[in-house]
Amino acid sequence: MYRDVSACNTYNYGDALYWDARYIQEGGSFDWYQRYSALRPFARKYIPTSSRILMVGCGNAVMSEDMVKDGYEDIMNIDISSVAIDMMRRKYEHIPQLKYLQMDVKDMSFFPDESFDAVVDKGTLDSLMCGASAPISAAQMLGEVSR
Repeated sequence: MYRDVSACNTYNYGDALYWDARYIQEGGSFDWYQRYSALRPFARKYIPTSSRILMVGCGNAVMSEDMVKDGYEDIMNIDISSVAIDMMRRKYEHIPQLKYLQMDVKDMSFFPDESFDAVVDKGTLDSLMCGASAPISAAQMLGEVSR
């Protein structure tokens, strides 16, 4: 697997400490790459609203909230950053369809095999590819997601 370090700058996007510091500093919300409105046609085509969804690397994005507004009923959001998870838990404590757990996507053994009907990733794999041991980290993530 090839790792393009030129796209990684000097940041370690695979490190929880980087993300904790970033979420403390920036606050607010941010959706990497696309908002749900742009991805909605694909989500609606391939993911029934009754699906149990795993959102990996949820960060502070509003995508899960937008999906619930669109009828999705069960979204488990995980992120390596405890700062992001604590912030999102407080923000969405009144929305029972959204659940938040601090977890490393490379080890999701907390969940039994086949716990989810769909897994959504908008940038976590990219982040891992900028971290230490990128090919190994990516393989671990994909192995966990495939379970």
